[in-house]
Amino acid sequence: MLRKLIVGLLGLLLGTVALAANEPVTIDFWHAMSSGHQPNLQKLVDDFMAEYPYITVNLTYQGSYSALQGKINAAVAAGNLPTIAQVYENWVTPIQSLLYPIGPHMTAEEIADIIDGLVPSNTYNGVLTTVPFNKSIMVLYYNADLIPNPPTTWGEFYDLAKALTVDLDGDGRIDRYGTALRPAANPEQFLVFLNQAGGSILNDDWTAVTLCEEPGITAVEFCGRLIPYTFVTSEYISDHMGKVAMFIDTSAGYNYNKTGATNAGYTLGVAMLPAGPVNRSSMIQGTNLAVFNTPNQTQAQKDAAVLLARFLLRPENTAYWAMKSGYQPVTKSAYQLPAWKEFVAANPYQQAMSDQMLVGFSQILHPNYGDMRTVLSTKFDEIMRGAVSPLDGLRAMCEEIEALLEY
Repeated sequence: MLRKLIVGLLGLLLGTVALAANEPVTIDFWHAMSSGHQPNLQKLVDDFMAEYPYITVNLTYQGSYSALQGKINAAVAAGNLPTIAQVYENWVTPIQSLLYPIGPHMTAEEIADIIDGLVPSNTYNGVLTTVPFNKSIMVLYYNADLIPNPPTTWGEFYDLAKALTVDLDGDGRIDRYGTALRPAANPEQFLVFLNQAGGSILNDDWTAVTLCEEPGITAVEFCGRLIPYTFVTSEYISDHMGKVAMFIDTSAGYNYNKTGATNAGYTLGVAMLPAGPVNRSSMIQGTNLAVFNTPNQTQAQKDAAVLLARFLLRPENTAYWAMKSGYQPVTKSAYQLPAWKEFVAANPYQQAMSDQMLVGFSQILHPNYGDMRTVLSTKFDEIMRGAVSPLDGLRAMCEEIEALLEY
């Protein structure tokens, strides 16, 4: 009881330090949420400013993610960063020394409430530095008119992919593929298979490439068996729904996939991913929030930005954001809220997404991960297009990633 009282008082203190000063402060929040999402983000920011009336948040849309990254990099060079911004993990690793860690200013309960798979990807040098914001999870989309019961294992997935790949008009060309992959654009699809086989790109301390160990071989050989039954494209699969029976894609793509299925004349189903030899995990994607610790930011501004990050992590707020945006809540307790449960009941496709999110994993934080991802996408594409054998492609991945270990 005493510990709970102390933790509770600490949380109250953390939330009211800036309030006690009550001095007006303005912070800049850079983001990449376009017109469809910006009103909902603005609503949350408005609610925050109503609760903390001495804080003004300048919410600034910076364009696409790549545009936002470019502007952050330019601001690093100019020494004029915003107070808080959306960031991908691999943007942060080269500039982590410029960040103001958020975790030390959160309560133990707040930190414990973050979905387990999101904690490692926000932790730098053992400190929770950034916090998750807009996150999506990879799930299985399928033609429910063809597939009454979605596959639950790799074996079932393979058998269905093979059975549903057909030449419908007898002209010698495949008209419908059992599945589809976007290897050049989305190597995360391969990382899902790798993780489900129990593998990883690197060992825990990043001193060695582990991709070519047994789990990696299992994953790439499974992908190789799928090649004859896979529609390979660099375009969005939602643009080709009529020729694909089932595929792996992010939860954030649901509305596009729903439209594509409707245009193709079939009912879209959503399920958890089929389980691999080790687990049924899926890769979480999306950005985090970072507060910058640079000379152009005062302590009051950093404190205000931390309050905003904690506000956006509140269960009711991350659930609201998810319901309005199509992303997924990032805290465990949000999934237990009556409002979220009602939302899932009204939108049954969300059940699989919610279940999948709670067993998700995130990308590694190696500073050269961006280049490693490029290697994965290039070689995975070559494998799936038949330019190299699965094992030769895997070996090439390992050799090129080995050269990127040093940083």
